[in-house]
Amino acid sequence: MNKLKIYISALAVALILFQGCDGLLDVDPQQSVDSEDAITTAEDVNSVLVGAYDALGDGDLYGGWIQMTGDLLASEGNMSFIGTFFGPREIANKNQLYDNGQLTSTWVDAYNTINITNNVLANLELLDEFDAPRVEGEAKLIRGLMYFELVRLFAATYEAGQVNDQAGVPIILEPTGLITDEDNTPRSSVEDVYTLILNDLNDAKNLLSISNPEESYYGNSLVASAVLSRVYLQQGEYEDARDEANRVIEEGNYSLARSSEIGGSDFAAAFNNESNTPEDIFAMQNTNQDGTNSFITFYAEDSRGDIVISEGHLDEYEANDDRLNLFYSVGSDVFTGKWDEEPDSEINSANNVNLIRLAEMYLTRAEGNFRLGEDVGDTPLNDINIIRDRVNLDPLLIGELDLDAILLERKFELMFEGNLLHDLKRTQRDVGSRTYDDPKLVLPIPRRDIDVNSNLCQNPTYTGPQC
Repeated sequence: MNKLKIYISALAVALILFQGCDGLLDVDPQQSVDSEDAITTAEDVNSVLVGAYDALGDGDLYGGWIQMTGDLLASEGNMSFIGTFFGPREIANKNQLYDNGQLTSTWVDAYNTINITNNVLANLELLDEFDAPRVEGEAKLIRGLMYFELVRLFAATYEAGQVNDQAGVPIILEPTGLITDEDNTPRSSVEDVYTLILNDLNDAKNLLSISNPEESYYGNSLVASAVLSRVYLQQGEYEDARDEANRVIEEGNYSLARSSEIGGSDFAAAFNNESNTPEDIFAMQNTNQDGTNSFITFYAEDSRGDIVISEGHLDEYEANDDRLNLFYSVGSDVFTGKWDEEPDSEINSANNVNLIRLAEMYLTRAEGNFRLGEDVGDTPLNDINIIRDRVNLDPLLIGELDLDAILLERKFELMFEGNLLHDLKRTQRDVGSRTYDDPKLVLPIPRRDIDVNSNLCQNPTYTGPQC
């Protein structure tokens, strides 16, 4: 499999890039060339779209730090950050400041990626009638993903059944050229941001084919459905979340990863792969020449080994759970092998980053059906037992399944993949010693934007004009 090549032209870099973790390269917005001078052919549009995929996989985005940021915020009782980088350490301790370099990098790179997709969408007329729907669908899929992550991390949580007029994030739908005071966009409401996300993702679902004729690592209609299932679940829209997950399962394009080795772990087979497994609905592609897997950098003991797992977390698993076999100890520290096959093995930075796996769809369908008292696709019990069977656990019996059991199975299956914080928030459960709506579980709007955009307001407890 060939990695996506980088085709980001000058027009794409409308927002300044930041150094990962601690240092900022600059604090002022940068100018970019006019899009009319940069995109003139259909080939240009397709090249910039490929650049959007590459930007999506940046180390501060889906190359790892979007997911790890959420995990570190939810780390109490599960993991600890023992590294020297100030940015991640502040996040893990929930004392992040508005000039935190790591969270600023994620914010800026996300809006950089959004700007790339906006440039693609502004030039669809250059494409023929056959290519335009695919390009539009993929660009909207990427844009919807970025807004979803931004609003989940930088805004108060979505409250099911409420107005949700709390400050979200700025919505920018046009390419950013020369930056002026007119570009000082205020924060839209959480409700409006979710409306945009759903519009983009539903457009992507309807515009894209189920089996993309290109490489399997591009977005397709089922990827859009999988992401929609996450969004609806976050909103407490359980029927819609269940239906989108069921669509992905029932199409039959994916299957749970299984080990081909005698005595091998089926669960471990889903991770540390150089190419997609049958379980990967969407994954970031890496090679030795291009791409980033920040999980390996920070989770692998043979790399930095900055994130260690608590004994308390291990004690939550059933004794025979094969997922336990993916942990390993080095001295007194415990590490997860989801991002490192085994201690002393050769670190392979070319391994892909799993974003959405089929296992999540079974868990979402099970939760949706259980809450609704329905059996669409299959029963909640059967779906949970499919997940348990792969990790060598006895099936639950009728009467043993309740919502707590479903949520616990979800935690164990998806742990260290960036889901825990958002699952705790949407179900209004405590995050360690903090309530789900604790303001320190929301990231601050970065200082560089607060300083230059007079229309931005700040989240509670952080420096800057309050909303």
